[in-house]
Amino acid sequence: MEAFGRRIPSDVLRLAVAVSLWGATIIAVDTIALLQVTDQSLDHVLFEVISAFATSGLSTGLSAQVGDAGKIILSATMVLGRVGTVTIAAALAASQSRQLFTRPEERPIVG
Repeated sequence: MEAFGRRIPSDVLRLAVAVSLWGATIIAVDTIALLQVTDQSLDHVLFEVISAFATSGLSTGLSAQVGDAGKIILSATMVLGRVGTVTIAAALAASQSRQLFTRPEERPIVG
């Protein structure tokens, strides 16, 4: 992978994809759970969940209207957004071993 004339290592690219997919999965699951608990529209719920995941402090007022189950879902979303992505990135980065050598490149005949 190359960007702006620089090469991005494949382990960094895998880490970025894993963290992005982790965040998207949390947002999708929490949006579906909050839609089941409340009778609000998708755009209000999605805004609230993304705001909670990003811990931005923005709200449409939905958090005051939901019951205890909705508040638990939004609270868990805030915790996972703040701690979860950093934790998964650190865990994945620590689990990868670095190679101190490179194998020779081969270009086989295709076709």
